[in-house]
Amino acid sequence: MRNWSWHVFLMELRTLIAYRSDFWVNFIGQTFFSILIAYFLWKSIFTSNQVEVMQGFTIQGMVFYYLMAPLIFRIQQGKGIGFISREIYDGNLNKYLLYPINVFRYKIMVYLAHSSFFLVQLFIILFLYQSFFYNTHIYQFSFVNILYFISIVLMACLTFFYLFSSVEFMAFWHDNIWSLGVILRFFTSFLGGALIPLKFFPEWAQTLVSFTPFPYLIDFPMQALLGNLSFYDFIQKIGITLLWLLAFRFLAIFVWNRGKFVYTGVGI
Repeated sequence: MRNWSWHVFLMELRTLIAYRSDFWVNFIGQTFFSILIAYFLWKSIFTSNQVEVMQGFTIQGMVFYYLMAPLIFRIQQGKGIGFISREIYDGNLNKYLLYPINVFRYKIMVYLAHSSFFLVQLFIILFLYQSFFYNTHIYQFSFVNILYFISIVLMACLTFFYLFSSVEFMAFWHDNIWSLGVILRFFTSFLGGALIPLKFFPEWAQTLVSFTPFPYLIDFPMQALLGNLSFYDFIQKIGITLLWLLAFRFLAIFVWNRGKFVYTGVGI
């Protein structure tokens, strides 16, 4: 019974591996068109401004950014929208309340299994990039940067899990919270730097965004991967990420404790 959480993680991971072809089909289609659109869009922007570098990015650097940033965002999404709210709607949450397990721990292990699966995919793509398109002016492989990146991604995943869980738990009171999940994903993607690098934001906007948790979910891991973090920056920003993690954990547990007392368990 002590190791049940580890078994949950492995069981979910085996399920994902069994259907890995779905990931590759979606990834190849989405990534190919995203990179293609990003390349021609930014190429026209660079050409119209008659420059080769913008905010520290070359056109090749932008392509690499748009290859990695959406993957980092995908790692954090885990199972995606509805990973808890659907079970509240249909009454399947009952089994977690009846079994002698911690609901949060179970959901975290399932979520981390999905995140780990996508993390492995990211490293495979990074290896292929390094093998065929490696450019030291864009990206320099370093074990230190990889360790920074993995630790940051883990913290960011847990932060996003508790933040998203707080929204998912609103299903205890509302019939449909799908739109709230979509809005949260959009803000995370836009203000986190998945849609456009935060360096292209005005300075005042960068300052405002720095007071939100979103840059620490995508931009922070991306900067670690690119090797743009000093040890001081790493310690400072991971400390801020930890504060957000603890805050959202408290919020998620608070909403859960309030919501489970109004849960009827009959489903829709």
